[in-house]
Amino acid sequence: MQALALTGRPDKPRLWLVSQGAQAVAPGDRPVALGPSLLWGLGRTIAHEHPELGCTCVDLDAAGPAELAGALVDELDANDREPQVAWRGSTRHVARLARFSPEAAAARSALVRVQAPGTVPSFRLETSAPGVLENLVLRAAERARPAPGQVEIQVAAAGLNFRDVLLALGLLPAQADGSVPLGFECAGVVTAVGEGVTRWRPGDEVVAIAAHSLSSHVVTHAAFIAPKPARLGFEQAATLPVAFVTAVYALRHLARLEAGERVLIHAASGGVGLAAVQVARQIGAEVYATAGSAAKRDFLRSLGVDRVADSRSLAFADDVTAWTAGEGVDVVLNSLAGDAVARGLALLRPGGRFLELGKRDILQNSPLGLQLLEDNRSLFAIDLNRLARDRPAVVASTLAETMRQVDEGVFDALPLRVFRASEMEDAFRHLAQAKHIGKVVVSMQDSAVSVHPAVRAAGLRADSAYLVTGGLGGLGLAVAGWMVGQGARHLVLVGRRAASREAQAAVEAMETAGARVVVAPADVADPQQVAAVLRTIDESLPPLRGVIHAAGVLDDGILLQMDAARLRSVMDPKVSGGWNLHTLTAGKALDFFILFSSAAGVLGSPGQGNYAAASAFLDALGHHRQSQGLPALSIDWGPWSEVGLAARPDRGGRLAAQGMRSLSPPQGLAALARLLATGTAQVSVLPVNRGEWREVYRAAAGAPLLADLGREEAAPVEEATPRDGAPAGAAILAAPPAERQRLVQAHLQKEVARVLGLAVSKLDVNQPLNTLGIDSLMAVELKNRIESDLRVAVPLIKVIQGPSVAELTVLLLNQLAGVEPRAESPVRPPAPAPGKGDSLLLSILALDDGERNG
Repeated sequence: MQALALTGRPDKPRLWLVSQGAQAVAPGDRPVALGPSLLWGLGRTIAHEHPELGCTCVDLDAAGPAELAGALVDELDANDREPQVAWRGSTRHVARLARFSPEAAAARSALVRVQAPGTVPSFRLETSAPGVLENLVLRAAERARPAPGQVEIQVAAAGLNFRDVLLALGLLPAQADGSVPLGFECAGVVTAVGEGVTRWRPGDEVVAIAAHSLSSHVVTHAAFIAPKPARLGFEQAATLPVAFVTAVYALRHLARLEAGERVLIHAASGGVGLAAVQVARQIGAEVYATAGSAAKRDFLRSLGVDRVADSRSLAFADDVTAWTAGEGVDVVLNSLAGDAVARGLALLRPGGRFLELGKRDILQNSPLGLQLLEDNRSLFAIDLNRLARDRPAVVASTLAETMRQVDEGVFDALPLRVFRASEMEDAFRHLAQAKHIGKVVVSMQDSAVSVHPAVRAAGLRADSAYLVTGGLGGLGLAVAGWMVGQGARHLVLVGRRAASREAQAAVEAMETAGARVVVAPADVADPQQVAAVLRTIDESLPPLRGVIHAAGVLDDGILLQMDAARLRSVMDPKVSGGWNLHTLTAGKALDFFILFSSAAGVLGSPGQGNYAAASAFLDALGHHRQSQGLPALSIDWGPWSEVGLAARPDRGGRLAAQGMRSLSPPQGLAALARLLATGTAQVSVLPVNRGEWREVYRAAAGAPLLADLGREEAAPVEEATPRDGAPAGAAILAAPPAERQRLVQAHLQKEVARVLGLAVSKLDVNQPLNTLGIDSLMAVELKNRIESDLRVAVPLIKVIQGPSVAELTVLLLNQLAGVEPRAESPVRPPAPAPGKGDSLLLSILALDDGERNG
């Protein structure tokens, strides 16, 4: 190829790459010839780097010489520009990508409809794909046996917090094992206790701080439990833990608020705000407050809080200054962002304390002038989730102290709005739209919930061992952590280098979760070292039941710069490592054998010919094993954000610009969970924006490989079709031009009305969205819904700027037709909004989609 590309001839000849038996065409094919498969990965990259060569891969049947010659002659004579062809007998096959949804139909048909409390299975709230609230689903889950020091609770009611909404919308990262822990507080009945727990017994009615509280049953540490006040019902009791522990910890423990001091409580009509009002009054402090609507301010005044300002305007600072005759306040409990932080700090008297509950400015690393802290002023950042993890004794003692005072009548339960478990989406939307006063609570005692079947990884058992190569890298550790979360208790993590500090911390976390983790330094390209690792497993661990081959390195360079050394450096861990694992585990009763391949092996990747070839080998190895009756699955991953080879700063942005979106770790691990039990040999997981990819790689993007996908964009991992019959972009473009605008506008009206909670008939298509009450969280959901249904990319900044439905319709029509928006199109700047909801996302507007999903 190098010689051909450097010939200097203006009329380059067509390049044909011919193999025999290197491609699996149909189930039951002969074992795939592995060596020639490398050629196919290389050929797919040649198509990108040298489209002038018209590179074509032809795979001939493993038949007699005469038949081979005849098929090859027919192919050369056809000259139809089909780039990937396989001949089997007299039949010509061509390569096509097709959608694959392993269990979507089965999951829909397997819903369990709960009719009576006595028939409730164990379940917990999950999101099938963060970003859209409709993806919230109650899924069957096994009850976890309490470990020593732990208690299991049957949840009667759970409090909903703003953090849960952020997690559901994908705006906060998931846990290391890929799970999204929805719910952090509950009230219910103890059902089981672990070893060493003497304070609690089954039947006790309690309140608790516990991750995954939006579940039928939850397990938490015994210290994070307190008796439920006898005078309160479960729904009322569920309003207490997070709000009061946060308020008491902030005002008493950190600020040491004293009688007679002045305290400004922002967003005082919310759960933490109202709890803080009670705590401040009990101390004897003078309370000033803000709230985001006239109704909420009136409510606070009805409680006797006379000085209430608008939290959605910076004028609160002027109001407080006037009310205090210019003296200011001693303590600010802050949940606002942006300029409101500096304005709040400026209100502090000498010795004042600023208590930061917000996350946006911390995550954004917003600058702050330290001069604001002169005269002995101080600032505290508060994160109850991290406090529970890092200083559990503090949270436990604060919870006990607070619940004792509630029981004594010092504090009262908060105002609440109760939703049933079957109304989970409505509950999240109500909180996201900031319609509530006090707390939103979900009653888990619902006799009409629909429970989806569990998505389980096949064969992950506590009595088996699992081997992960590349196990000390970011991707390997994420997969290992997820396996522990799925029930694996014996892991062997293989890596060429010693564990880094981060890897050691991840291993310790897995061991804390109950797993035994063996770190085995070895080069998987060396069969003797692999054999030694397997002997260690045989001698000291339960039987090996699963292998995940995730080892890999990159050495990028165009094919004209490629040499044998660069080929070998990339192929050794993938190709030699995969082969060694295949041969040396022969005879072992494996439940799965997973090969982490790459989209580069399927689509080709400019500058990564060596990596594409190695990935194509792994795909062939998966088919080869299955033809021999052995378990195998090769996953052609698109890039992952945060972890993996493509997560480096110099790669993620470049891939996103090329139309290849990144999978967040939760998305990737969710896909892995679905795919483990499929029984297929090869699957690609590709979050591709085909419009952008087509623009960057015009020749390859028009290749027949993608023809069967049609003109629609790639569907999300969990959803294969638009919701509720939403019109696809291809269908809109197929309509007469005069009809297209009406179709798009009608669809947008429906989606905007749903997000805003309005009737479609009441929506003025010419009114800017930001005047209709859409905030940043709603903008994120609207963006996700549009992209999912119409398969077009919508810049988040465009939605936040507040176009009207009519203006957004024009933008989407241009996107669907592949037309760039006119430069003179009016653009409104985002309206300034210091309130916590409206400014929450401004910190992520400059990030690409991969970073946002991370």
